[in-house]
Amino acid sequence: MKNRNIQNIELKFLDIDDYQELKETMIKAYPTMPDTYWKKQEIKSLVNIFKEGQIVIKVNNQIAGCALSLIVDYSQFDNHNHTYRDITGNYTFNTHTNNGDVLYGIEVFVKPGLRGLGLGRKLYDYRKNLCKKLNLRSIAFGGRMPGYSKYSKTYTPNEYLDKVKRNEIKDLVLSFQISNDFLPVKVLKGYLEGDKASNEYAVLMEWDNLYYQKTAKKDKFRYRQEDNLISIV
Repeated sequence: MKNRNIQNIELKFLDIDDYQELKETMIKAYPTMPDTYWKKQEIKSLVNIFKEGQIVIKVNNQIAGCALSLIVDYSQFDNHNHTYRDITGNYTFNTHTNNGDVLYGIEVFVKPGLRGLGLGRKLYDYRKNLCKKLNLRSIAFGGRMPGYSKYSKTYTPNEYLDKVKRNEIKDLVLSFQISNDFLPVKVLKGYLEGDKASNEYAVLMEWDNLYYQKTAKKDKFRYRQEDNLISIV
């Protein structure tokens, strides 16, 4: 960490003023999908409908990573056979509902060159905390499997996942998610269009909130307007 001259690390709510830097960071994070980045209007929509679910992590006051989320009523989807387009409502985010039961992650990335500093873990820990504070049943998302294209002629997606779970293959995304206590549930076919590195496969990952109470009132999050720093109450 000393060699990277890290002076400060901050977790903050995403602000629309961050958009250009966010876009540039995302392009660097997905070198195999350079045209895949969120448009400004999409980010604005996410921030407007669910401020608490959209966060960035900054290193030396520059965006180093990001996590974007929705709350969904999971019963409205085929839980074990949906696509990214289904979950996001064809990228309109009209699937978000404050009365939902699952925090669904639609984006997590850390900038290359700043990986290995625990930044991704901080983003996932925030999501877990948010899930508990809002009294949601679980966290779910489709985890990319970017190493699969190299093995697709040798293994089926399920076989590849099994080898990742047994640590026989290291997958940049799946291995990290499993190490952060997310449980692989099922391989999803055709999950994310254009994800050639994963052959458009993903793994449905879930984390159950052990503190979930079906009838309990949801707690609230708020943020300090003066500095946009996260404050949990």
